[in-house]
Amino acid sequence: MTTAIWWIKRDFRLHDNDALDAALKHAQLVLPVFVFESDLIAQPDYSAMHVHAWCQALHDLRARLIDRGSNVYIVTGEVLSVFTQLHDEIGFDTIFSHEETGTHWTYKRDISVAHWCERYAVEWNESYQNGVIRCLKNRNDRQSVFQQRLIKSPTVAAPEEIPIPSAMHEVCAAQDIPIFEQFFKADKYSKIQFETMQIVSETAALNELRSFLTRRGVAYSGGISSPNTAFEAGSRLSPHLAWGTLSLRTVFGATSNAQLHYKTGVDENAKQWGKSLRAFTSRLHWHDHFIQRLESASEMEFRAINPAYRNVIYEDDPTKLDAWINGYTGYPMIDACMRCLQATGFMNFRMRAMVVSFAVYGLHLSWRTIHAPLARVFLDYEPGIHLSQLQMQAGVVGINTIRVYSPVKQIIDQDPDCVFIKRWIPELSSFDSAAITAYETTVLGEYPPPIIDFKVNSKLMKDQIFKVRKSQDGKAASQEVLQKHGSRKKPMATKSKIQMQLF
Repeated sequence: MTTAIWWIKRDFRLHDNDALDAALKHAQLVLPVFVFESDLIAQPDYSAMHVHAWCQALHDLRARLIDRGSNVYIVTGEVLSVFTQLHDEIGFDTIFSHEETGTHWTYKRDISVAHWCERYAVEWNESYQNGVIRCLKNRNDRQSVFQQRLIKSPTVAAPEEIPIPSAMHEVCAAQDIPIFEQFFKADKYSKIQFETMQIVSETAALNELRSFLTRRGVAYSGGISSPNTAFEAGSRLSPHLAWGTLSLRTVFGATSNAQLHYKTGVDENAKQWGKSLRAFTSRLHWHDHFIQRLESASEMEFRAINPAYRNVIYEDDPTKLDAWINGYTGYPMIDACMRCLQATGFMNFRMRAMVVSFAVYGLHLSWRTIHAPLARVFLDYEPGIHLSQLQMQAGVVGINTIRVYSPVKQIIDQDPDCVFIKRWIPELSSFDSAAITAYETTVLGEYPPPIIDFKVNSKLMKDQIFKVRKSQDGKAASQEVLQKHGSRKKPMATKSKIQMQLF
């Protein structure tokens, strides 16, 4: 009987999993395999928060597999050693997985796997996970492929049965899913509030999608900017898309069905639903747009995607980095956001953009310096989106509007009563909103004063970035970046304008 491996990598789900579907069509026996890769976990951009998500997803996946007469082979170690052992024991002929757009580490790991497959005469079949195109030649081709993969193609139902080699039933049943604590020292995750953190699993993902499209999503438009409302009004699907407990195609399909439903006008909030779901769909389209950048330009993990900005000077003061990541900069909105991230792994998009712009323009920290520390506290860490957003908010892509968010204005606009700030900075709970908003000139008990002059520092960095943008070399390099990596949804002439705004 033919035997295949389903190598689980950021796709902890049975529903709409093309890699699993291909494996079942190819082989009579399919063994699901997940490896807690010790070297990956040790990378500076991974944390207990991420491994905790894996453990949650595996518990749910295992239960779903057992219901189908299957199980998952779980081991801690190195992928090639695991494959070698399994090849000796069950003699599989093919590995099925999805294409992964990851960091340089996962890229090198995958090259090693490809060499191993050649040596052992094993075929490695990789299915696409989304609308990201490997070896994309022309950005203009992406939209048609995206439409075909995610809009026109139907989702694949979860299989009813997944036969595994009989010898592996007892082996898998005897295995325990590791506890995330064994990979990290206690001080590395002491600030995380695991008991209230979003659950990452296929069951939770489907429930989250359902609650968003039937109840919570009506407030999406207008509700996702403030950290006070975003926890409820936001889709909260990003961790599920990041770790593959839900497919992007499933989200598009369910959203399209919801839009058709609300167009009937039966719901009293039909108009608001229409507005919110249009906004949500627009954001969904950006998901793969940013991952495609990393897929097409893997060097952006280490240097600015726009070569004109590779000589920008940063201070990279470790003391300021520590104050920023732990929420002790003396800027209440910044610190509340960072403490919230440390505890929950979640923050809405506007606040994420704000803390990055503050780090770069206010503290003069390089986007490279904040990459790993910030990735560790994002439960929904997706390398392509993460690196693209860091560079975009840092202003080093060269084709986007430069947005430098005023920490004071964001309090006034998004948390005027300082509800969010007081929740995450308890030492400010006895002060009124007027005093907190006047933090630059008011002593707020034991809360630290601002560690920098934001207006002065942000001007210095903006001047540096703007000088590059106005230079001939900067303009020429930006046109090349636009041609290779720019969105095709708007005319290029509009996207290439040099703009600078203070929010």
